[in-house]
Amino acid sequence: MKQPVFDFKRELSENVLSRFFIAGQWSPVDGALRRTLIDPSTEAPMCDVPLASFSDIDHAVAAARQAFDLGPWAQLSGPQRATHLRLFAEIVNDRLPLLTRLWTAQVGAPVAFAGRFSGFAPAMLDYYAQLAETFEFTQVRETFEGKADVIRQPVGVVALIAPWNAQLPILAYKLGAALAAGCTVIIKSPPESPFDALVLAECAEEAGIPDGVINVVTADRDEGAYLVASHGVDKVSFTGSTAVGKTIANVCIQRMARFTLELGGKSAAIILDDADLQATVGALAHFSMPFSGQICFAQTRLLVPQSRHEEFVSAYTQAIASLAVGDPWDDTTHLGPVASATQYERVLAYIQSGLDEGARIVTGGSRAKGHGSGFFIEPTVFVDVTPEMTIARQEIFGPVVVIMAYEDDAHALRLANDSDFGLSGSVFSTSTERAAAFARQIKTGNVTINGLQMAPNVPFGGFKQSGMGREGGPEGLDAFLESQAIYLPSV
Repeated sequence: MKQPVFDFKRELSENVLSRFFIAGQWSPVDGALRRTLIDPSTEAPMCDVPLASFSDIDHAVAAARQAFDLGPWAQLSGPQRATHLRLFAEIVNDRLPLLTRLWTAQVGAPVAFAGRFSGFAPAMLDYYAQLAETFEFTQVRETFEGKADVIRQPVGVVALIAPWNAQLPILAYKLGAALAAGCTVIIKSPPESPFDALVLAECAEEAGIPDGVINVVTADRDEGAYLVASHGVDKVSFTGSTAVGKTIANVCIQRMARFTLELGGKSAAIILDDADLQATVGALAHFSMPFSGQICFAQTRLLVPQSRHEEFVSAYTQAIASLAVGDPWDDTTHLGPVASATQYERVLAYIQSGLDEGARIVTGGSRAKGHGSGFFIEPTVFVDVTPEMTIARQEIFGPVVVIMAYEDDAHALRLANDSDFGLSGSVFSTSTERAAAFARQIKTGNVTINGLQMAPNVPFGGFKQSGMGREGGPEGLDAFLESQAIYLPSV
């Protein structure tokens, strides 16, 4: 079934289309910078997006600073903040049909994919409402000479920066935890997908969250860097590329601002020699290149026992070749376009590098057939890949997967860990016990047995160059808290 194409002027309010949300008000944009959104399916312009100037950033930081220093939010109890958060989650849930369609409209996520994952946003907000209600923000501990109150205080004003590919669910990780902790926030929306956060601002306004607690601006790189460097910002929570994450970390360290980084991935799916072939291929067909591979947890390195290499390559290639590539508004589409011309050229360059370095393509490798316009790339599978090749080491962020053969479990583990990244992973076996034992040896933040799972109460984040810190679960709340100890004398 084909969904109607998104009508920005009809489906979004004038506030969302033309203003920023600052200090509880829909504020006119100070600067004259604008960006045209391009439909990744047709390459046609869709609408103009206003971008923040440095003065817009200053205005948003000042509003968040005042709301934190003088407003009520940080002083509320956990249960009081939970009441606001729960209502916020309910309103976001009510607007999921719009937010799902918006995801498809802005960056070409297939509607079936967007529908499956957009519900993660209200679930995450609701989880942090529950956690805020029960979390011990103050503990009393016995000391040598009396006792101490150990108080978990909000870190302060936080810049939340989520990437263009999955604004809604990624932002919900950050926003839910920051609000539960008592922080105030400035959300920097990316120019490629600017409207999710502004719709969330409408939801927050309706939920009665106090003025200045949530501020939203859309900004490009220079203005984003200006926000990160602002002395009014106590913490930066960033999801994006490793290169940008390193820059943010260096800037924050200069003034000892806190930061959390969720960065790139080159995740391995390890198929053990006893894995059920049909079930494994069925799972990996959808998790190895979801959203045309533009998801950080995509399982893009498939490690297969040499004894089963030929049968796995045959079965997996057939499954990938059968995926429907096409209109993201069609419910039956598995893979839509990549999000932009820049992304399109980047992915094709990686494919060419694989060929230049000696790898072999068994399916795909070029523009998807039947698409004269739009940024469509065939799902592409490489074999004869060695660990030092560029396509085996760098995050491509496109519908490209490499298959590598291993000799035994020890060799498989070496290949899995031979990466600069460590974000996600999976292990496939008919023995859960064997797979779990193998998973514990992988240097990566998240591993699923026989599939791919995520849950609001479980931490997400990476080892090595995949980032620092965790989002989700109690660990995600910890990232927005500082600890203060007050020693009290014995009575």
